Order: sequence, then structure tokens, then C-alpha cells
Amino acid sequence: MGYTGVVFGNVVVIMQTKRDLDSPAAISDFVESFYNQLLADKELSPIFVDTAKIELEHHLPKIKAFWRKLLLGETGYNSHMMNIHRDVHQQQAFTARHFSRWLSFFEATLDESFQGPYTERARNVARSIATNLQEALLNPADYSQRTRYIEERAQPIGSIRKPA
Repeated sequence: MGYTGVVFGNVVVIMQTKRDLDSPAAISDFVESFYNQLLADKELSPIFVDTAKIELEHHLPKIKAFWRKLLLGETGYNSHMMNIHRDVHQQQAFTARHFSRWLSFFEATLDESFQGPYTERARNVARSIATNLQEALLNPADYSQRTRYIEERAQPIGSIRKPA
């Protein structure tokens, strides 16, 4: 977050400004803040820590690479997200509440510190992730057998242009 000042006569008003998720540094800050919230949550933390047994020093770089790929078009993330979550789901079944809670933390983290077209793309992608995973894992018989890419429900990367 940054600050901007506006002068009204003899009064200077300092306002906090939000930045966009348009750089690796912003994405890194977002992911770290988001995971701090997830891992502090009594409902979601056990899924990450006890079931998936994530180690933050290995997990966070992958998540950051995932978001850099989707938001900035970078290469480097090659894992299959659906398969990873299927494995966790087999160990401990996800519920609709898990996906809803995950999404609410995601959006709250965005709303707290970020705004702009890349932020809105991240919001759209996160909604698609939650919807796709919930449909595929909780209702596999109803879920389309074709691969459903997150990008089908989100604005294409090329439609967002970074301000000059």
C-alpha cells in the first residue's frame, strides 16, 4: 500500500492507496498475507497443516508462481491443481463451506490492500477455482468430463494492459 497527499487550504490529507496485483512483488505480498489468514483459521488451517502437510517454504513459492502465471503470463508453474486437491480430498473430504471460507479469505485479503484490473482478474480466477474445485470434488458425477480450465471463467490475460 502507498500513500498520497492532497492539500486543502492549510490542511494536508494523507490517504492510503491500494496497489494492483500487477507485479511479482505485489503478488508475493498478497499470497503471504492470504496464507497468514488461512493458517490462522481454525477451520482451514488443519487441512493445510495436518492433511496436506504443506511446508510454507516449499508451498508459497509454488502458489506465487501459480498467480504470476495467471495474472502476469509468466511461466514456471506446471503442477495440475485439480489432481493436487483430489489427493487432499481423498484424505479429508472438502465441504462447500471450505470453498466458501477459502474464497471469503481470498476476497477479504484483496479488498484490504489491493485494487485494479489485475486484482479483479485475481478475484474472478479465485471464484472460478472455488467453483471448479467444488463441482469436481463434491459432485464428480455432475461435473463435466472435459477439462475445465480456470481461464474459461476469467478474463483472458491479454485483455488487461498494464498502465504505462
